[in-house]
Amino acid sequence: MASKQPQFEESDKSLNGIGLLAEATPEKIAVVEKQCTWKVLGPNEIVIDLKDRSTDVYFVVKGKLKAMDFITEHEQVALAELGPGDSFGELAAIDLKVRSARVTTVEPTLLACLSSRDFRHLLFECPGVSLALLKRFAGFIRTLNTRITALSTMSAHQRVYHELLRLSEPNTFGDGSWVILHVPPHAEIAEWIGAEKQTVAEAIGNLARDGVIERRHKSLIIKDRARLQRLASQ
Repeated sequence: MASKQPQFEESDKSLNGIGLLAEATPEKIAVVEKQCTWKVLGPNEIVIDLKDRSTDVYFVVKGKLKAMDFITEHEQVALAELGPGDSFGELAAIDLKVRSARVTTVEPTLLACLSSRDFRHLLFECPGVSLALLKRFAGFIRTLNTRITALSTMSAHQRVYHELLRLSEPNTFGDGSWVILHVPPHAEIAEWIGAEKQTVAEAIGNLARDGVIERRHKSLIIKDRARLQRLASQ
């Protein structure tokens, strides 16, 4: 039985709210909207893949996607999560080389697709858009530097601890604990930190046995954040 096509309203087809276009005039945004083709996708669909020769730029209007790279055929690393207001595909649109990541939908998604030719014209005509793109690339480089440092200087267990600290937030109960309300699957954490799923399970299991964390339904309570921080830094 064929899966049901996601439904979006015609009024959803707007580029207002796209971060990269924040400095473009409303008139220019209206022009870009007409230049775009619109794509409606269901969950788990590949939008672009590694080594693709396509060069279009995509604006995320609705939905959620994930960008991945692959260490081996069966081992992948998460690069980014993308949601409404984000864009992707700019590198290939600029240098016309093959794609460097696979981008897959996580949930029903509405995308606006702009050709590399029209995207390049936009960069020349709107300096504010060009500057916003440079800022995005600078952010990517900073994030990449941080991840490279983590991979080269930390053990796999330390990377798990750092990821748990990153995901956590103060517990609203005010008891001094921290909480991860919706703990990602072990496989997803492994993708983000460049480790195996079994390693993530072992690290979290050790923390639970030592009383540093506690599982409650789909949440994870960090009972001793200071100790977790020490373990992440050792």
